[in-house]
Amino acid sequence: AVRQAQSRRVERLRSQSSSLAQHCTATPVKLRREFLEMQLEFAQEEGDCSSCETCQPLVQEAVLKPADCSGSWRRALAVGTALALAVVGVGGAASLKSGALTEASETQGTGDWTRLDAEGSPYQTYAYATWSDPIKNGSCGQIRIQPKTGSTPKLQEATISCTEADGFKTYSFPAGIFEIDEQMLVPRKAQIIGANNPNDMSNPTQSPDWTQQTLFLATRGLHHFEMKYCYASNMVHTRVGFVLDSYVTMRDLSYQGIDTIRPNDNGALCGGAAFETKGCATNDCSTDVNNGGSDGNGSVYVTIENVRLNDYYFAEDQAKIGAHVPGNTKCHHHSYKCCFCKANGVRSTQVGIWIPESRNNDTGTRHFFVNNVVSRSTQADGVNLHGKILNATVQNTYFANTGDDTFALWGASSDPTAVTFKNCVAVNPGIMRPHFYGVCVATYGLKEVVFDGMTCRSTTSAKAIVPEWGGGDTFYRTSMFVFYTS
Repeated sequence: AVRQAQSRRVERLRSQSSSLAQHCTATPVKLRREFLEMQLEFAQEEGDCSSCETCQPLVQEAVLKPADCSGSWRRALAVGTALALAVVGVGGAASLKSGALTEASETQGTGDWTRLDAEGSPYQTYAYATWSDPIKNGSCGQIRIQPKTGSTPKLQEATISCTEADGFKTYSFPAGIFEIDEQMLVPRKAQIIGANNPNDMSNPTQSPDWTQQTLFLATRGLHHFEMKYCYASNMVHTRVGFVLDSYVTMRDLSYQGIDTIRPNDNGALCGGAAFETKGCATNDCSTDVNNGGSDGNGSVYVTIENVRLNDYYFAEDQAKIGAHVPGNTKCHHHSYKCCFCKANGVRSTQVGIWIPESRNNDTGTRHFFVNNVVSRSTQADGVNLHGKILNATVQNTYFANTGDDTFALWGASSDPTAVTFKNCVAVNPGIMRPHFYGVCVATYGLKEVVFDGMTCRSTTSAKAIVPEWGGGDTFYRTSMFVFYTS
């Protein structure tokens, strides 16, 4: 009976796909969403893509240039919130495959790809060098940038406007997707301002209209447990994200990472955030490597405001959050055979916001301000302030679905002072490694801190994992507050 029902469903989809194919062939630029959804659904029913040939000319004409059809995993077309098509080059002709993109190498990019808006037109996407080189070089004025995707009328030259006053350069970005493939050091006294505030703090889980937003999208990610991360020789090409020099502001923008695992090398946490201040690559400054190619000295007067993290892919990856991965919880304290050594598949950054320990630990990082930030997921901590800190405020934030602590002050013996967390919400701490460890609020050494108006929400112990070493033990190491004074 099941097979008969599936057979009837396939025939219905075949008929509907054929009808829609005729309509779409007449207007290929539109790439009607319902047509692509049916083609994908049909391919999934059949188990292959042999019946998707009618899609090929549509994809080529509306999205791809002929030269783009060679190579592998050239472009992913997001359809709806949970469906995706990946275009694969086969002998110079494009064919369609269903399923999520995966990476073979440790930090290899996802390739050349785009996403469709509600009208079936590609979002404007800009290559990393196009927008980052002028900022690194200190250029100011009307910076014209060319999009890298598509040929529809919507994909036109855009302008980053730069104004300069009192030594500060303000770069005002248009809406669009701006790729980033390294850990970029934002120069001193630079302000990067996006098109619109992506957050409604009265409804923080509501995703914005991405066509109206400035989104920085990582094109490289971390997918292998044994990758050298904290002890790599060069952080610029190991990590992806922003390192903020002194007097830097990041406002009205979004960031999406594509790490799908927390590496073993980052188990004690050394960074990998969307936004970091300057400091050491390791958490104890035991090597001479600094983040983002910086001098490693703490930043001063840094502002991060109206920012949204790891929400662009959230709807597609949400079902994987807290999901059991077979063979991933062999976490016996006598023999860690595979303690979350397999990727969870949730595309995120390692951390949301990170202050590392700095070389000038006598003065450290000072005057740090975070306001109105939403994060949907991180592989490790949400916000972690580490080392010597003076006068830091984190307020009006919503951080969910972490792999470790949500809000942490990690001063160790550096005596952080005048630190305030106010009106912050933590949801599902530790869920990315299901309750292996993660608390809403934690301190690991401090001199002075205030937590005011904190909200903590977490699933019950019924969601806790039962490690795969047997014996009936259950891990549910989740609390609202954990305080270590040193």
